Amino acid sequence: MLIDAGEPCVHLLCDRGGLIMEIDAVLITHGHVDHIGGVPALLQGCLLLGRKKPLVIYLPEEMIAPLRAWISALYLTEESLGFPLTWKAWTNTWAEEFLGGVLVTPHANKHLEQFYYSLPGALQNRPCASYSLELEKGEFRGIFSGDLASPGELLSLISKPTTVLVSELSHFSATQLGEVLCGASIATLCLVHLSEEYASDRSELQMRMEELLPEIGNVILPDDGEPLDF
Repeated sequence: MLIDAGEPCVHLLCDRGGLIMEIDAVLITHGHVDHIGGVPALLQGCLLLGRKKPLVIYLPEEMIAPLRAWISALYLTEESLGFPLTWKAWTNTWAEEFLGGVLVTPHANKHLEQFYYSLPGALQNRPCASYSLELEKGEFRGIFSGDLASPGELLSLISKPTTVLVSELSHFSATQLGEVLCGASIATLCLVHLSEEYASDRSELQMRMEELLPEIGNVILPDDGEPLDF
């Protein structure tokens, strides 16, 4: 599965072998362009490479019609892709089981409510769905934070032992995240989607998080495309 599809995800997938042909589902946490902007190119890449395997795209309901219209405006038709494409809306806390027995549960958060409604001209009655994702299979339990309004939104998700937490660090500070995660049973913390401040000195950030969270066995700041084994 591919979680979020910012640009240039199609090139990153093609650079890593046959991943673009193998994924079963794309899981979109919310509609900001850095999380969804690569979907048209991804579909075109699948078309050009001759993909036949069905693909399901999960995303907030409000994004389905606009995204399909965008794809059509780019001279792509779903009928011409050469493979079955299904669109499915997330339902808060309603678990979906994927091939291989992976159970994925979306958990609504307030990221878009906080960062959209404050914009000039924002429509106050517009639905703003953003999700964190909980992935489970056997003893493995992973949390993908998505973008958050605050790290406190992770508290209910990390109340159970967690194999890996993949957390953004763009909309709050390392100290704030450390305060929330302190004492949680997390084997590995993987930090992604870093703010420019943190991305400029990743080694310092890693040392800082290891100091804040000595009980976490591994703190990882992965490079793009780096394979991780949990």
